[in-house]
Amino acid sequence: MHRSLRVPLVLTLAGSVAILGLSTTAAAADEVPVTAVTASGDDGNVPANTRDNNLSTRWSDEGDGVWIRFDLGSSTTVGSLAIGWHQGNTRTTSFDIETSANGTAWTNAFNGNSSGTTTQQETTSFTPRQARYVRVVGHGNTVNAWTSITEVDVFAEGGTTPPACQYPSDILNLTNWKIQLPIGDEESPDEVKQPALDTYKVSPWFVPAADCQSVVFRAAVNGVTTSGSGYPRSELREMNGSSNAAWSSTSGTHTLVVDQTVLHLPNDKPHLVVGQIHDGEDDVSVFRVEGTSLYVTNGDTTHHKLVTSSLQVGTRFQVKFVVSGGQIKAYYNNTLQTTISKSFTGAYFKAGAYTQANCTNSSPCSASNYGEAKLFNVTVTHS
Repeated sequence: MHRSLRVPLVLTLAGSVAILGLSTTAAAADEVPVTAVTASGDDGNVPANTRDNNLSTRWSDEGDGVWIRFDLGSSTTVGSLAIGWHQGNTRTTSFDIETSANGTAWTNAFNGNSSGTTTQQETTSFTPRQARYVRVVGHGNTVNAWTSITEVDVFAEGGTTPPACQYPSDILNLTNWKIQLPIGDEESPDEVKQPALDTYKVSPWFVPAADCQSVVFRAAVNGVTTSGSGYPRSELREMNGSSNAAWSSTSGTHTLVVDQTVLHLPNDKPHLVVGQIHDGEDDVSVFRVEGTSLYVTNGDTTHHKLVTSSLQVGTRFQVKFVVSGGQIKAYYNNTLQTTISKSFTGAYFKAGAYTQANCTNSSPCSASNYGEAKLFNVTVTHS
């Protein structure tokens, strides 16, 4: 906060957070006055609370796309926002920053996530531009569908240093992948291949995490599904250059390693697939989260092997498939869990968030009800 309180200044360059320990009054000259603040709604925690110089009060609203808007009185240069997040040290919030000259037509300035590590204000910088209005658009957090902000300050300068990570490809090697998304036309979800994938992101479905250490994959229960599935996905599909990957379980050795954390599970049916082997027709074996349980499946045998019954949301873990000689070996945190004998062709790996719930078995039927995982690393090798 920059009006009268001395707190550490937190600088975020597209998600890279550094505590600079500067007096906030030293930067007050760059602060842009706010003449009014309004919001899409509230639960009694009103918009004005974000301008009262008090981190113990907040504005809150529930749902995907809720917003809080700051009127700067006249057109001025805007380059960054210092935002305090309610319970920001225990949850990560997905959000956008947008600017407008007239309060009607909006231009995106930033999309990403809060760090999830602090209740102090985090400064998110973007390319400076002229605007009279600036707003924060919320997409819920890793615990629930609420967006709750304790304090916001607006600044003229945003810095010109390139962000540490602008796209998921800055974190994960996506050379031989394409992304399948839970958005698009009915039964025809959006799909992005290389080379477009290298400069692609879409909030909140496929974005770099705020700390630039992982990529967030989200699929809501009301998302668009492929023609062969009733469930939505934000998932990488293995490629071989510009062609779909297709290999055999009886020739060579094929390995998938996924280092990840499950961030959120859908309501009622809290099921999420976090790694797959697929052949030319159907899934062959997957790692499937069901609440706190993690299973390895064998075709239609969903509960072939219980890996653990104590997997908590927010826990980092690693899964691995090694396929060779007509066998699938499934590992959890580098410990072999099961060996499945199976011959198949046309195979490929998948990784991300494949939500195993939809509007028929999980409510509400909205974007606020979703499965989400973040991937720190995903590697595939063939030998």
